[in-house]
Amino acid sequence: MSAVYVTREASAEPGAGALLARLGEAGLEVVVVDGDTAAAAVETTSGSGWLITDDPRACGRRSPTVRTILVGPRRPPARGPLVRCDLEARDLSAAVLEILAHEAMG
Repeated sequence: MSAVYVTREASAEPGAGALLARLGEAGLEVVVVDGDTAAAAVETTSGSGWLITDDPRACGRRSPTVRTILVGPRRPPARGPLVRCDLEARDLSAAVLEILAHEAMG
C-alpha cells in the first residue's frame, strides 16, 4: 500500500478533507505532516509513496521511491540550481486526481 504524505500547508484549502478521503477510499494511506517534519517522514518511507507540498525545497529531501507534487501557482524561473518536483498541480484537487490516475494505471 502506498502512503500519501500531505503537508498541512498544502492541505489548507476548503474541501481538503473530502479530497484526502478519496485517496483513503482508493486504498492509500494518507498522512498529514508539518512542513518541517515532512522530509524526515518521507526519508524513512520504505515503500512507494507520494508527497504533496507547497514548498519546492521539500522535493529535494525525499526517498527515491517517493514521487513529489508541488501544489500552487507556477514558480518564476530562478537563478542557481533548481530543485524539481516530479509533478506540479494547480491545487490539492488536481494533485489528488494525478495520484489516483497514476495509481490506477499502475
